[in-house]
Amino acid sequence: MIKDKGYSYYNYFLFLSLFLIAGYFITSLYLMNRSSRSGKQAEMFGYTVEKTNKVIQQVTQLETSAYSFILTKGKRSKAIYLHKKEGLLKDVDKLINHCLKLELPFHETEKLNKLIIQRIKTLEYLMSEENMSSDHQIEHMAFGNETTLQILNTLKKIRSVNGQMRESNQRDAKIANRNAMVLLAIFGAIMILIVFISFFKMRKEIMRSERYLKEINQINFELSSMNENLENFAYVASHDLNEPLRKIKTFGDLIEIELSNEEISRETIVQHVNRMQSASTRMQDLIEDLLSYSRISRDYEINKKIDLNKEVLTVLSDLEISIKENNAEIIINRLPHEILADEVQMRQLFQNLISNAIKFKKADQDPIVKIDSERVIARQTGIEELQAYDNKEYWKISVNDNGIGFEEQYSEKVFAVFQRLHGRSAYEGTGIGLSICKKIAENHNGSISVISKIGEGATFEIYLPVT
Repeated sequence: MIKDKGYSYYNYFLFLSLFLIAGYFITSLYLMNRSSRSGKQAEMFGYTVEKTNKVIQQVTQLETSAYSFILTKGKRSKAIYLHKKEGLLKDVDKLINHCLKLELPFHETEKLNKLIIQRIKTLEYLMSEENMSSDHQIEHMAFGNETTLQILNTLKKIRSVNGQMRESNQRDAKIANRNAMVLLAIFGAIMILIVFISFFKMRKEIMRSERYLKEINQINFELSSMNENLENFAYVASHDLNEPLRKIKTFGDLIEIELSNEEISRETIVQHVNRMQSASTRMQDLIEDLLSYSRISRDYEINKKIDLNKEVLTVLSDLEISIKENNAEIIINRLPHEILADEVQMRQLFQNLISNAIKFKKADQDPIVKIDSERVIARQTGIEELQAYDNKEYWKISVNDNGIGFEEQYSEKVFAVFQRLHGRSAYEGTGIGLSICKKIAENHNGSISVISKIGEGATFEIYLPVT
């Protein structure tokens, strides 16, 4: 019954998560589509202003060319007039058609068209009458100027209505975008909550399984050690955290590009979404490694002295198969027989360092790992973080190997979570091992650093308080 209940619980959260993800992407697509539509509408409103300005310019030029012909009676002036007239009529037609698409008031565009025709007739009447009296000519010019003023007022009204529609469109777009962002925030918050709840449930189940395992096997030392081994290396099956993040962003950008095309391929968008979901699932696996990393900060006890020689021998026993398969030689010169530390974390520390030394060996050379220690004074180490602690003396524990090494510029980067200097195809792992080593050293008020060169191996230096 407990098993069925567990399945029911996880199925419920699975379907809820899928629903939220679907809602998230649908809302995102709506937001992008609405933004694209608002951009096109803003472009059309701007086109209205551009065309009204063009009509005003054409009317002015038409009048100028007509008056020039009246004064000069030249063929060239008349040709210019006819050209300007043709251009004005074309621009007026374009403006009227554009206004119809925007659903601007029809009576204004109809009025504009009539006024333009009326203005042309007035100008052509003046141009055709050669013996018109000055008073009669002035009267027609005044009438024409009044018509021009009406044309300008009509264009002004069209632009005013256009501006009102643009403001209304912007308000609607702002409200729609705000609502979409609120939905995205709600979906995101619920998904994060589900993730946290699932992780805590999963962690609780893992801890319960471990407790049952210890009770069944009478807390057998060998099985307990094996369980710690499996827990420490659970991250081996995962991948870089940066890779799924990069893929999610990349395919999100590809979806945005696809949506901007005139012919949208639904199949392509579905493929990109599927790949984003795949990357997010892989990221979830990697977050479990972060939980392991966070446990290092909480689950430890530094209340008794331990023998580091004994702990390293236990680690070597755990790595016996790997050591034999790689024909590795582990040389332990001397280690503290009594040091205040958490024995589980010390085993994790040396297990990560020794296994790394074996893994990053040279192809043509058997790995050799040398472990040594000496007592040093804090101020002589040159490490500021050690001098900040109250401890004056430290054990400097050196783990040296003859492996492939790496460039000195990466000496800090290797301790960051999920940082890798080599591809997954060449070496397995997620890059969390050395970050765990660093956290263990910090838990003990200590420090860890590395000195390395390409082809000359690496030397890790761990500083742990003497008292």
